[in-house]
Amino acid sequence: MSAAPGDVKRIGAGELRTFIQDAGELKKGTLLYDGGQLLNLARYENKLFCDAKGSGASPYKVSLVYSDAPAPAFKGRCSCPARTFNTAFCKHAAALLVAWARAPESFAVSEAPPPGAPGGDTARKSVKKGSANAQAMMKSGVEQVGTLVRELGVSGVATIGGDRIEQMEKLAEALRENRLRRLSARTLDLAALLRGQAAGGRQARGAPRGALPAVAYANVMADLLLTARKLEKHLAGEPLDERHVEELVGKTWKASDRKPAGDLTLVEYAFSTRTTSDDFVIRESRFIDLESGRHVSEKQILPVFLAKRTEPKRSFAGEVLAGARATTYPGYPPLRVDFSDLGDKRPLDAGALEAVLARALPDVGAALAALQEHRKDVFAPDLVPVAVLTDTLFARGARLAAVDDKGEALHLPDDPALEERLAGSLRDARLRALLGDVGIDAALPTLWPLAAVVEGPLGLELRAVLDQGLAARGGPLEGSAWNAAAREAGASPAAIALGEVREELAEALVTGLTGLSARATDPLAARLRDLRLEKQAALLQALPQRPEPADRLDDFIKLYQVLEMALVRLAGATQIDRASTERVPTYESVAVARPDKTLSPDEVARRRAAGAMNRYVAAVHHARYYASLPASELVASIFPIWADGTATPTIARTFAPLGAEAIAAAEKALTVKAGRVAKLTAVRVLQAVVLHGGPARAEATAMLGKVAEHAKDAGLRALARDALDVIELTHAAPSGGPGNDAVRARRAARLGRVHELAKALGAAPTKEERLEALKALSELGDLAALPAFRRAFYADASREVREEAAYALAQLGDVEMVETFVRMLASRGVDEREAKIAAYALGFLGDVRGLSELLSAYADGYKPGIVADAIRAFGPVALTPLVDLIESRPELAKRAAALDALKKMDDTAVAACLVERIEARRGDADLADRAPLYLKLADVHAHSRREVATALISALSSAPGKEAQAAVKAAQKALGVVKRSK
Repeated sequence: MSAAPGDVKRIGAGELRTFIQDAGELKKGTLLYDGGQLLNLARYENKLFCDAKGSGASPYKVSLVYSDAPAPAFKGRCSCPARTFNTAFCKHAAALLVAWARAPESFAVSEAPPPGAPGGDTARKSVKKGSANAQAMMKSGVEQVGTLVRELGVSGVATIGGDRIEQMEKLAEALRENRLRRLSARTLDLAALLRGQAAGGRQARGAPRGALPAVAYANVMADLLLTARKLEKHLAGEPLDERHVEELVGKTWKASDRKPAGDLTLVEYAFSTRTTSDDFVIRESRFIDLESGRHVSEKQILPVFLAKRTEPKRSFAGEVLAGARATTYPGYPPLRVDFSDLGDKRPLDAGALEAVLARALPDVGAALAALQEHRKDVFAPDLVPVAVLTDTLFARGARLAAVDDKGEALHLPDDPALEERLAGSLRDARLRALLGDVGIDAALPTLWPLAAVVEGPLGLELRAVLDQGLAARGGPLEGSAWNAAAREAGASPAAIALGEVREELAEALVTGLTGLSARATDPLAARLRDLRLEKQAALLQALPQRPEPADRLDDFIKLYQVLEMALVRLAGATQIDRASTERVPTYESVAVARPDKTLSPDEVARRRAAGAMNRYVAAVHHARYYASLPASELVASIFPIWADGTATPTIARTFAPLGAEAIAAAEKALTVKAGRVAKLTAVRVLQAVVLHGGPARAEATAMLGKVAEHAKDAGLRALARDALDVIELTHAAPSGGPGNDAVRARRAARLGRVHELAKALGAAPTKEERLEALKALSELGDLAALPAFRRAFYADASREVREEAAYALAQLGDVEMVETFVRMLASRGVDEREAKIAAYALGFLGDVRGLSELLSAYADGYKPGIVADAIRAFGPVALTPLVDLIESRPELAKRAAALDALKKMDDTAVAACLVERIEARRGDADLADRAPLYLKLADVHAHSRREVATALISALSSAPGKEAQAAVKAAQKALGVVKRSK
């Protein structure tokens, strides 16, 4: 409907998206309107007005101004904080337009704008809110938090209902608006914990369904109480340290408030993008300064609606910012910086990485000391950034530990995604240092790594480990799960005992301090005395003697915090006995406890599938098994052994001294039509032969040159190029010189292009731009692109980008992704699209470890055409398992896809496989029953048909029974000896 001059156009609900482009704000506005949050709806001339309930003491004043020119449009204004960002529609303005679209009759017609309404034609200036009023609002918020913590501490959580949780969430919003940022965040954390319990969700590893994670709950309660007490003192006149202002309250720091920092030499080791619980997008670069060793960060912080139309901050990966200048914000490490001059940018080189190592903490003990010093300030962030020299990862059970040259270990988080990404970063490289954040996971000092400095065949490299690591911390381990993890990680009995005491105190807080009695505290106090914590034991025993439960809360929280620090000291570093460990051949920087015996690949696969063995222990068993086989068997049985990505390093070492035999085997693998991993293994074997030296070296080098130049497979070309570079660096000029310089210059040019495209893939704002970067990076065909592809696969917001990244990883032969793809395919009942991606990717890779799940999917009838194509792509390695499956499930032979898979395999191999089965069953009573199936499978090739028919006639001619004679007759028809019946 059109509007009269000076009036407001009527619109329907279907037109809302015409005026409100941000779907998120429209959704929020609809929820506000539906929830009855709008008051005093009014219309005056071409303006709409209302009051919107908010988290503050007074409602927000909202208005919309309608205009026809140059096109129909509404402009919103609101007194809420979103006005700071000059958005056309905050959620309150969106709600007002929803009201106009749905119920225009509910708007009262006014003769003048409501008093104080934004956009009104009044000449009166609003009264400026004084600082006293703002302080009063802060004081009120602190008091509300104190009341909440006191009530929960006294009565426990048993009576908390959904309405109380909603009140906490609204309180958190009000706290944020009143600049009580830490209280706001912790109140939201508390509400989330309680809502999770109410929903019956799993809250912690090892916790029963619906159980509240007691330690996490107690940690949040302690933080809320301590923060409230600190702010009470501040509001009473005690000044806050600038760092505490930034952490507890927040402030817009002007340039004059910040400290200048010059002559920085920065290397970016992590870049992340994350969205906070209150809908802000944070893009962050994490740097280490090569001059001082300090960690700093550059952040771009925007509300979600504004981030969509703002150019994202760029990453500086692969560069050194030399002579950069900036100002630093008050706060804790990593100090936030605002650049005024990026300095002279140069490519990241070995010299800069040597400087990173020189500035890193020397050992695990120094990292723990830094953590303990950091944790002395109860208001410091949970994590402190470090770079620490470590040369080994120790894999024990489900958890990894970073080990220094003294054998001291710092735990890594129990995170399967981290294990996979570390495996990708450390394959074929030696660990030199880890960069990331140190904190506490339950009571275990833990390093969340973001990047690793490694030394590969071509020198030092900085490899990303977990780009989203700044926001990737999981919840703490709870209860028996923590105890099991602590024991497995090698924590001392004293640390485990103190951890159990602290857990029981957390449980007491969950149930409420009203029920805290001497019967509960006396046994715990006795255990504290056994640990020589006399003062803490006395404080605990004194708590039940106070008649008012509310009077127990402060000292209870104080005791809980003191025990955390004692627990950190007791847990400390774990000592690893290197003499009892064994290096993992595939990952020279990873060690495992030495296995008592060697398991077969089939048994390893079974245990891996059951979750009873990690990838590193599995790699040791694989290496032992393949190393035990004689070279003659490895040469004769290229398939399936060469198609197992975990066997590649062992095979390369075994074949290195074999010279001509090794070249012949590699040539055989390279000339087979399918099976990418076997070809990748062949390239590794050729490289090993050249590096070993001897007469075969020239021939192996020439063959590598042909692969690098002419192979159609991008992964093969990339691997062969890298092999030739390693050979040239190792043999042509081992002590440096023109040869080395030429290789490094050539690689630097390629790496520059890789980094350029990787940045676009990681930070481009649109899906189309990221896809374009991914395509260009794939066409480049360089193995240095693997980390960027992995980041996109794990973290990109677009499913289409993640899918293309999966294919790119498979095309480049990233065998570290096999287990991930297998899990995706195994979850085909949950996510069909992800499973389809996995099937394609496993076919591209051709790693024998993925074949079993593909065959299982095929037997289930899942996407038979796609899965059959993937199985066929494995080449000869898939033949025997596929025939085994069809023999066990003869009905599968009726599928055209099964016969098509065999048809595209080598006819000689198909014939040999089937004839071998006939000979093995010669004389068996069931051979005649199986004969029709063998003939049907053999019929895909003329050669295999002749061979199989001949073998059946030979095996069954003298066999008694009608079935045998019928089988002979069918075989003769296949040979043309007897005419086929029409």
